[in-house]
Amino acid sequence: MKCEYRWISGLLMAVVLASSIQSLPARACACGCGMFDVGMPGMGLPSAAGGSINIQDTYLNQDSAMQGSSRIPLSQSPDQKIQTNFLNLNAQYMFNHAWGVMLMVPYWQRSFYTNDNFGNGSPNVVNHAVHTLSDVRIMGMYTGFSEDMSTGLLFGLKLPTGTISATGFDRDTQPGTGSTDLLLGGYRLGQERTWGWYAQAMLRSALTTRDDYRPGNSLQLVLGMHYDANPYSEDLIPLLQLNATIRNADSGINSDPLNTGSKSLYLTPGALYNLSRNLQANAMIYLPLIRDVNGIQLVPNQIVSAGLTYSF
Repeated sequence: MKCEYRWISGLLMAVVLASSIQSLPARACACGCGMFDVGMPGMGLPSAAGGSINIQDTYLNQDSAMQGSSRIPLSQSPDQKIQTNFLNLNAQYMFNHAWGVMLMVPYWQRSFYTNDNFGNGSPNVVNHAVHTLSDVRIMGMYTGFSEDMSTGLLFGLKLPTGTISATGFDRDTQPGTGSTDLLLGGYRLGQERTWGWYAQAMLRSALTTRDDYRPGNSLQLVLGMHYDANPYSEDLIPLLQLNATIRNADSGINSDPLNTGSKSLYLTPGALYNLSRNLQANAMIYLPLIRDVNGIQLVPNQIVSAGLTYSF
């Protein structure tokens, strides 16, 4: 069974945090503002007119400290742990073989554990929590370069719908960035008998900012393949991806440019399962291969994601 329109277009990455050694304590920022998939999570890219609705749940536990590309004791970071559950409602619709639209509405549940007495000899770890809407994304698709829709352009905006005033959170750990960001990317996919491949890229760049904080630009890349002739179950489709992210440092008076910005590469195995003709489940795990952060950062050991997609 061919699944060019059903595989995950994932780039669910930990855009792992950053900082740099200085005389003042380094603050570990949280991934979030640039860590969503190329396209939309769990949706894949279309091969025919019609639409899909997806609910995707992703869990991220940042409980390890890094400096540059090396792990360090957690005691060297004022921030001790950041746990985030990303629940996304995603939708896409193709009006015809050339034009379509995508929408992502994210809801965050985040706990932020930080040592409010860092450097003074007596730890005082405080937990700040927030449950709220994050930044909505709306994108257009142009896939009219060929009849099989195998090449496409993606373009749109990330809107400043998420809060930037959650109590106890640094500006770079807030659910929203306060900025309107340009999203611009493209993809290419192909089918070779029993397996398919895909490559995608997405650039995010802030156009407008708020309160003198500008999130760093990011470039997200994914290269993947799926196997469509599973001898044990034709409904089970294995996936394998390489996910890369380059993210620049934040800027502005209310930013921490020395402690933001990173590079990462993840190996991402996963699978799709066709529950019915129109309903499909997906699951993926993101395993770090390379991570290089600016300064002292909290990073996850893995990221897990699962969801359901209904096509109509």
